Amino acid sequence: MSIEDLIVELSTKPFNPELNFKVAVKYEEINQSASAASFYLRTVEYGHVSAPGMVYASLCKLAQCFEDQKDRVWMVSNSLLQAIAYLPYRPEGYFLMSRHYEKSEQWQEAYTWAEMGLRHEPLAPLPVHVGYFDRYCLEFQKAVAGYWVGRKDESLDILKRLSQTDMHPDYQKAVTDNLRRLNVAV
Repeated sequence: MSIEDLIVELSTKPFNPELNFKVAVKYEEINQSASAASFYLRTVEYGHVSAPGMVYASLCKLAQCFEDQKDRVWMVSNSLLQAIAYLPYRPEGYFLMSRHYEKSEQWQEAYTWAEMGLRHEPLAPLPVHVGYFDRYCLEFQKAVAGYWVGRKDESLDILKRLSQTDMHPDYQKAVTDNLRRLNVAV
């Protein structure tokens, strides 16, 4: 369904969280992050009770929209904190928070959020991909941040184990690149 058709349908059901979510996803697909953020916020507001997975995914995607807009660091972390508080047993928010801190080289925070996220497994897939593929994403975050907080041996152990794991190609390359930088034969 086109974005125009979705907006027409949404005009007849403005409080429908699923329709707001679909519009947000469509706006994000065409790189309109400000519009997408507005509809993700509507999804959070209208789906809080009836659509927890969609609300959680919306909060994670909202953080990504704010990240794309630059200079909204506190909004990124606030959205992720809200996601984690809303469904604390899901790992995706912890992963995104760890990655958020990694980007600003706040290594202890990145390590801690990854460690906390490793305590949780997703129960069901989210209605949209938020950048989290599987547990190895958090393990990779822990390894990278761990290296910078004085846990080199732990970091190397994790990276070596991950190098033997079936992962998304971007992660496989990142693991290989990190091992090479550390002069570890791959």
